[in-house]
Amino acid sequence: MKCDLAESGPSKKNVTKSNDLVKAAYKLTLNEQRLLLAAISQIDPRKPMPRPISITAPDFSEQYGIPLKHAYEALKEATSSLYERDIKTYDGRYKSRFRWVDRVDYMDGGGETKLYFTVHVQPYLVHLNKSFTTYELKRIADLSSTHSIRLFELLQQFKSTGFYTISVEGFRELLELGPSYERYSNLKLKVL
Repeated sequence: MKCDLAESGPSKKNVTKSNDLVKAAYKLTLNEQRLLLAAISQIDPRKPMPRPISITAPDFSEQYGIPLKHAYEALKEATSSLYERDIKTYDGRYKSRFRWVDRVDYMDGGGETKLYFTVHVQPYLVHLNKSFTTYELKRIADLSSTHSIRLFELLQQFKSTGFYTISVEGFRELLELGPSYERYSNLKLKVL
């Protein structure tokens, strides 16, 4: 999907990712996903990557409609565990694996996180001029599972065409479900 980036004003928080990143395989908790998307919404995809990107507990609380006292803990846990998370891509020739961030800082008691995206993730988030997906962050704020966010992003890619096809096994790999929800009825009930 090609989007006009000029339509995003300063008050709108947009998430823009390369379609290759949208289709990449990764597994995150809901709060890790929320933290990443809050950070990505601060990036102008036409410019170089800012380092670091800061997210505060009050902003996290307001964006996702969670109580402030829970936002502090969610932000702290998501920051810590995000450091260990990775992305898997396949370009038709090479299978690659790389981390989202190479450094995280959390101000204990201050409720502020600083994320430093790796050089490997940056091409999927900055200097984008084709094959990317953009949506307003508020569109996923009320989604309550990481699977629903991933599905939303996948479908946003094809908003203009209205058509997306993927095999069940391909979908399972994309979400890194492993042995979970092997029966289609469970997949349909719990994920879709």
